[in-house]
Amino acid sequence: MASEPFDAEFGTDDPQVPDNRRGARQVALQALYWDAVSPGDAQRAVTELGSRWALSAEVCQFAGQLVAAVVAHRPELEEMISTTATRWPQERMARVDRLILLLGLAEIFHCEGIPTRVSIDEAVELAKLYGGGPSYAFVNGVLDAVVRRHGMAL
Repeated sequence: MASEPFDAEFGTDDPQVPDNRRGARQVALQALYWDAVSPGDAQRAVTELGSRWALSAEVCQFAGQLVAAVVAHRPELEEMISTTATRWPQERMARVDRLILLLGLAEIFHCEGIPTRVSIDEAVELAKLYGGGPSYAFVNGVLDAVVRRHGMAL
């Protein structure tokens, strides 16, 4: 199946992805994970995962927008992570945690109309769902620190 890289890591018994923005974020994360394993396939992954979960065009479009923002701004986003999580190099971070941080930062800085607090909360929820142990606290701390460093209101 199309999502084999993600399924191999997290299993295939995930509950149905909801047909809303939270579901779009889940699809975006899975697509970014797929892209990490098979570079250049992120948008194809969004399409195939959207079909797998029978998501609406609007939800798939938002997932695609998130993935495109990560892909287009990755060096900038990685720099934000590196300058914030100075005691935890990205090479030592769990892949899924790093991808959730990239996704959250892309949403905060490159997707208009979404309150910063909502973007952080949604990234934390992804970390609770897909991360290990205290991933959610790490994700929350890094995103909060980046936002504060940039003088943004929560």
